[in-house]
Amino acid sequence: MPNAADHRSVPHPSLKRDAALPLQNERAEKQTVAWPQHVTELHVHLGGSVPLYRLWEIAIERGIRGVSAGYQDFVNLLEVSGKGRIDLDSYLEVYEKVELIQSGPASVRESVITAVHRAHRTGGMVRIDPTAKSLSHECLFDVSRLELRWNPLKRTGAPFLKGSHAGLYDLDRVIKSAIDAVEDVEIGFRGAISVGHIFCFGRDLTFEANLALARKTRLWREKSRTIIGIDLAGPESLNPLSDPRKLQEMKIAFDEAGPGLGRTVHVGETEHVDLETFIRTVETLNPARVGHPIAALRAFWDRRDDRGLKLLQERNIVCELCVKSNLLTGAVRNLEEYGRLIQTLDQHEVQYTFSSDAPALQGSSLAQELLLLLEASAATPEQLLRALAVAEHASFLQPPTQHRNKPSAERA
Repeated sequence: MPNAADHRSVPHPSLKRDAALPLQNERAEKQTVAWPQHVTELHVHLGGSVPLYRLWEIAIERGIRGVSAGYQDFVNLLEVSGKGRIDLDSYLEVYEKVELIQSGPASVRESVITAVHRAHRTGGMVRIDPTAKSLSHECLFDVSRLELRWNPLKRTGAPFLKGSHAGLYDLDRVIKSAIDAVEDVEIGFRGAISVGHIFCFGRDLTFEANLALARKTRLWREKSRTIIGIDLAGPESLNPLSDPRKLQEMKIAFDEAGPGLGRTVHVGETEHVDLETFIRTVETLNPARVGHPIAALRAFWDRRDDRGLKLLQERNIVCELCVKSNLLTGAVRNLEEYGRLIQTLDQHEVQYTFSSDAPALQGSSLAQELLLLLEASAATPEQLLRALAVAEHASFLQPPTQHRNKPSAERA
């Protein structure tokens, strides 16, 4: 955990020196947050991490047919932040287009390297434009450890097959290119950032396809330390895992991926997963972390049923929260409800972290996500700093080195 001496104190940018705006019942002029110099981001999708202008360049360079009628049309097609509230299935359809552009060893390599550069360069910045270029140099912290999650099967050139694991590109070559990209970019950063891959099984893929990915994960995990975990992602509407047979198949895939991998799952983000299914999924797949576990919270709010929250607390499971994504898809209705969500987790002693999920598609950054909560009084500085500390120890990456939290002479 970072030492107090390694924190930097940055006033909240939305509060002027003479402002009289209260923040959590404290005087505004006292509102400074001792942000750690280095932070860890746990929940970031490769499909949402490459700036739109780079995706456009990759698509044009690769000669991908039918991506759009022009650049602005392309931005309008993929930028989710300007679409208002959309359901999760529509949100995931955007990912399918991105996954097609990112298909193949060369595109995967470029995407991984670009995503890492974006995270380190803009993750702590407070102003980002829709193409994910920085608009200011005001930086709250550096993202120094990053977990990138993605589905290699959907980078084989055939994400639209929805069940076949045969694609234009070889799966082994796709995975190797991603491993090499991380190793090369870490050398380039000279220890300033550490990156790991989390491979996502698909709710929308067949058991056979997920099993094939599990076996490749085990194979390549033995070759590279950069593969750190597995996940379950995709539309809950297609496969909520309420069918015991499908849940058991997913367990087989998780187990086949082999020991030593961190486990996280997307579960309970939509109304398609009820509390019973949420509980069975967590008990069966045995994750250390869960993404967007809204079902457990709504069960408590609506029916005072705290079984889901108790399960999270008893198993010491960390909740991965993504503010803008949750608001965009309607998983959480507004910032006031987000504050209630945070308070409920605290009351039940459930740990949580905050991540940006799809920062490039949303034109956002981790810093913006945190400041959004702070400005709306949905979270206190103490809650945000505690969440950042949780991310440090809940990461599937190796613990940071002793010198990592010392001020960097190369920061400028």
